[in-house]
Amino acid sequence: MTCRWGLTLIELLVALTITGMVMSAGYGALSVLVDRRAPLIAATDAVAEAAAKRRLLVDLLSGARLTVERDARFEGVRGVDANRSDDELAFMTNAPTPLGVPETDVRLYLDRDGDTPERGLMVELRDRKLGGPQRIEIEPNATGLEVRYLSGILGQRAWLDSWVSTTVLPSGVRLTISSEQPDSVAALLRLPLVVRLGTAQ
Repeated sequence: MTCRWGLTLIELLVALTITGMVMSAGYGALSVLVDRRAPLIAATDAVAEAAAKRRLLVDLLSGARLTVERDARFEGVRGVDANRSDDELAFMTNAPTPLGVPETDVRLYLDRDGDTPERGLMVELRDRKLGGPQRIEIEPNATGLEVRYLSGILGQRAWLDSWVSTTVLPSGVRLTISSEQPDSVAALLRLPLVVRLGTAQ
């Protein structure tokens, strides 16, 4: 009986065919995983971005302050544009901002101006000493902004449509962002945002 080492040509072809089939199946499975991973990553990134923008709004509002010596005022004005809520809010905050200054003037509004590159819900930040605004686009698809102010004056709690004062902050603020196409706005930003304001003046 003779001992045979190596492979015949047929055995080699069978081995290569099986290896090719396994690699083909593995590549197909890998491409399915990659195809499913891309939308998941995009959705996760969108949620993270919406959460960061929501956190920015909460931080700015939580830091709202009034100072007599700097003539700071909290001014929330009710507005309507083509039957859509078009409220605007301006206040001073001591919350950290991209400007890196201790006190920043904040303006929250809807930009409907076709001449500007930004659209939708905007935050405008301005250094109280140097001026020069920096604009942050919060939600480009927003077409409505409704802001309500919680009054706790004289023990009566009520949500008011506007608030203008240089001496008293509202107890809280509720922001509601809307759009003509609701699904075009991130789900986290469609949820009403309620922020309790600090008592320090």
